[in-house]
Amino acid sequence: MAPTSSSFLVDIDGSPLAADAKALLVSAIVDDSLRLPDFFLLRFRDPDRLVITKSGAKIGSKVKVSVATDAAPSPLPLIEGEITALEAEYDATGTYTVIRGYDQANRLFRGRRTESYTQSTASDVATKVAQRAGLSIGEVESTSTVYEHLSQGGVTDWEFLDGLAREIGYEIAVKDGKFDFRKPKKADTAPAGGGGPEQQNPLVLRLGTDLLRFRSLITAAEQVKEVQARGWDLAQKKAFVATAPAATTSAVLPAYNPVDIAKKFGDPVYVATDVAYRSQAEVDSAAAAIAEQIAGAFAEFEGVARGNPKLHAGAAISVDNVGAPFDGKYTITSSHHRYDPNTGYTTMFSVTGRSERSLYGLANGGGGGKLGQGPVVAQVSDAKDPLEQGRVKLTFPWLSDTYVSDWARTVQPGAGKDRGALVLPEVGDEVLVLFEQGDIRRPYVLGGLFNGVDTAPKGKPDLIDGSSGAINRRSFVSRRGHRIDLIDEDGRTEGITLSTTGDKLQLKLDSVETKITVHSDGKILIEGKGGVLIDSASSKLELKGGEVSITSTSGVKIDGGSGGVDVQTNGQLSLKGSTAKLEGQASAEVKASGVLTVQGSLVKIN
Repeated sequence: MAPTSSSFLVDIDGSPLAADAKALLVSAIVDDSLRLPDFFLLRFRDPDRLVITKSGAKIGSKVKVSVATDAAPSPLPLIEGEITALEAEYDATGTYTVIRGYDQANRLFRGRRTESYTQSTASDVATKVAQRAGLSIGEVESTSTVYEHLSQGGVTDWEFLDGLAREIGYEIAVKDGKFDFRKPKKADTAPAGGGGPEQQNPLVLRLGTDLLRFRSLITAAEQVKEVQARGWDLAQKKAFVATAPAATTSAVLPAYNPVDIAKKFGDPVYVATDVAYRSQAEVDSAAAAIAEQIAGAFAEFEGVARGNPKLHAGAAISVDNVGAPFDGKYTITSSHHRYDPNTGYTTMFSVTGRSERSLYGLANGGGGGKLGQGPVVAQVSDAKDPLEQGRVKLTFPWLSDTYVSDWARTVQPGAGKDRGALVLPEVGDEVLVLFEQGDIRRPYVLGGLFNGVDTAPKGKPDLIDGSSGAINRRSFVSRRGHRIDLIDEDGRTEGITLSTTGDKLQLKLDSVETKITVHSDGKILIEGKGGVLIDSASSKLELKGGEVSITSTSGVKIDGGSGGVDVQTNGQLSLKGSTAKLEGQASAEVKASGVLTVQGSLVKIN
């Protein structure tokens, strides 16, 4: 496009900058990026220190910076933002006033938040977060995947939304004061290049006409044939797998593409396993997004052009006359617009795909930090797992008063199909938690913790041997006080005790005395459908009670073996039956120290 003349226009709180203040403007800078809030800086030579007063500038004032050119019928906007800083400088060159600020996206950087979002799509969550920050909603492209639970774990709204957008291949931005959540603009939508200097499309840059300087790169570094994302299906106990070819929308070059480049080096495949994906839709989106991120780095472009407000982050441009293989179409990642009255208006821009090149991004690893890098404590808030898989929900009082986790699986010894321990923490219990692959959305409960309120259960013997320091007792105690004690008190008590609350029922296995004791404050009932056998071998078998009753439905047999049967009582002995028989195989004797009465309707003696 042929050179044009241009001037910067500044409005503060809806009013144009006063002419005498505008005359003091020595430079204006506007930066925009797909990864950060857009930024503006206005620098004035201000010997009388009147610019702030004359302009009405104050913290929070609305600022609009636009560019008037002879090629456009009306000024073209560069940024709509708000003042976040006022500065004064003095040095050998004079006194300066600086007004700087950001677009409304800066509000998403303020404070850190811990929040959960349930049964929502990514676009629903993005809209909710933006509205909560006081942003107007612009272009929000709907997403279809419904997440059971999304966690914002102690990060800024921007970090949370940026991470969410990256996972599904979206981008976030604030344009003209409105929040956008959308797919990136495709480079192939740029206008066709190849025209002469007379062409008028501001999105076609021709070296020597619009494009003043450039640096271009095509690289095979880290390029792969395809990307595979993997997750785990808890319901079906199998892996989720999705594959996406390496492709990018950020650059289209006639001679090269990421897949063809990768084939020259053995068709490598990138496998993504660093996020705990939980559905097929999640791994599908992740595979495509990661493929775009990797492939987008195959072609990069940096340029300096004549000032052009159309060259902003997200714009699709054509680059012409720089030479093969670099002529092609690109999507701008970031731009830097600079104006001063002496050198005029220039625009620097860069194309880096979805790679993060800013100092902020490099310092933060391209995204927000994770809370789940190590074990943390939590409290159980809900144990009513609708799937009855022993899961619980958690709160993290040290992190937030309101955040509640998704259902967390609990670690159970020997867990498997229809087997293993099943010991769940109670609501209110303190537990130790780890996060799958460091993702706060995926907690696991390792076990419960004692503390100053929830103390360890007492019992006998003492837990610790006072002399040796050995552990005397290992106990398992229920909420109601029912317990199992494994006792290893050296030289005294060793064994196992099973008891109910208050020892009303108790079973003791004493390995020192090799004795089993069964105690009940009530009755003891022993039942056996196939029979009951009590065998004391060659030792004595004793039955004691206030009254001993033996009842049989088909007969009672007492066999003394080679010994004898001795039936004694200090009271009356009564033997009754429909018929009665007393027989001695060798001899028989009936004897009384008093009167002996033998009575019957007929008495036969021999």
